Amino acid sequence: MLRTKQKVSHISFLLLLAILLAILPGCWSKKELNELAIVMAMGIDYDESDYEVSIQVMKSSEIGKSEGRAAGGAPVITYKTVGKTIPEALQRMLSVAPRVPYLSHVRVLIFGESLARSGVSDALDFLSRNQQLRTDFFMLVSKGGKAAEILDVVTSFENIPANSLYSSILLSEKKWAVTSRVTLQQFITQMERQGSNPVLPGVQVVGNKEKGESPDNKKRVVPITLLKHVGLAVFNRDRLVGWLGEPLSKSTNYALNEVNTTSGYIEGPEGGIVGFEVRRTKSDIKVKLGEDNIPEFTVKMTMETDLNSVQSTVDLQKSDTVEWINRKIEQKVDNYVTRDLRIIQEKYGTDVFGFGEALHRKYPKLWKKLRNHWDEQFKQCKITVKSKVAVRRIGSIVQPVKREMKEQ
Repeated sequence: MLRTKQKVSHISFLLLLAILLAILPGCWSKKELNELAIVMAMGIDYDESDYEVSIQVMKSSEIGKSEGRAAGGAPVITYKTVGKTIPEALQRMLSVAPRVPYLSHVRVLIFGESLARSGVSDALDFLSRNQQLRTDFFMLVSKGGKAAEILDVVTSFENIPANSLYSSILLSEKKWAVTSRVTLQQFITQMERQGSNPVLPGVQVVGNKEKGESPDNKKRVVPITLLKHVGLAVFNRDRLVGWLGEPLSKSTNYALNEVNTTSGYIEGPEGGIVGFEVRRTKSDIKVKLGEDNIPEFTVKMTMETDLNSVQSTVDLQKSDTVEWINRKIEQKVDNYVTRDLRIIQEKYGTDVFGFGEALHRKYPKLWKKLRNHWDEQFKQCKITVKSKVAVRRIGSIVQPVKREMKEQ
C-alpha cells in the first residue's frame, strides 16, 4: 500500500513537471545579438510633411579594436530614412540595414530645430508608446540645424559618438550650470503640468560639417569639427519658442534649483578680480499677492562658495574682507539673475521656472482664474531674487601673490 502511494506521488510529480514545461517555455521572446542593430542614439527631423529619422548603430565587430590592429571600419554606422510616421521610417530602415533596430540602449535623442518649432507632441507619443525605449535617455535640440548632422560627427574621446555626447551632458550639467540633463519623463511632466513649461539643452556643430564625418577628425590634435553645448531651448508646451545664451541659461538653472557647481567673479575692493567657485546652492520660490491681486515672486537662494582666483592685492587676513566678498557676490547674483529672469519673462512670455505651479499651490482659487491666460498674466508679474552667500574656503594660501609681491 505504501509503495503504491509512493508510485502515484512520483507519477503526479512527473505529470506536474511536464505540464509546467509545456506552459512555461523559456526564451519564447529571445533576441539574438547577431540579429539586432543596437541603436545608441536617435535623431528626429521634420522634412516637409514627413519625419526623417536617423539612428546611430553600434558595430560590435569593431568595438575594442586597437589602433595598432589591422584597419577596420568605423565603430558605428548611421542610417537615415523618411516616413509619414516615426515607426514607418524605422521600418524602412530594414531596406538598408542588415539587422533589426533595437532601441532599448538609446542614450541620447536629438530633435532637429525645425521639428522642435513645429511641435514635438507626436514624436513624444511614439517615444512614450514604444515598449523597447526606456525613459532614462537624455534629450537635446540641434540648434540651427538637423539632428542628423549631430549624429554624423566623429568625436575624439570616445569611439562611439553617442557615448561622448552622453558623458559631456553629464559633465557640463554638473560643472558648468549652463546646460541641463532632461529625460523623456521629465520633459513630458513639465509640458503637461499646469503653471510650468519645459526646457531642453541645445547642441550645435562647430566647424566643417562635412569633414566632421571623416575618421580623420578624431586623429587631429585640434579637431576640425566639434559638438558644442549651446544653452537651453525654451518651450511653450510642445513648441520651441527661443534660445537662451550662457548668462540666461545659468540664471534659469539657478531659479530651477538645478545648479551643482559653477564659477564666477567679482571686482575686488582694491581693483582686480576675485574669482569664486559655487559649491552648493539651494533655491526656493515664494509667492505673494501685490496690488490688484497680481502675483509677485521671489526666488530665495542660499549659496556656498570657495575662492579659486584672487587677481588683486586684497587683504584676505581681515575678516571684514571676506564679509565684503560675501555681500558683493550676493549683490551680483541678485542683480544679474533678476535681470535675466525678467528678460526671459518679457521676451518669451513662457513660464519655464514653475512660478505658476507655486501660485497654484499657495493660491488655488486665484490660479483657477488665471490658468487659462497665464502666459499673458505672467508677463505682468514682479520677479526678484534674494540670495545668501557664504565663502567657506579661500584656498591653500591666504594672501594673494600680488599682495605678497607688493609688501616685499
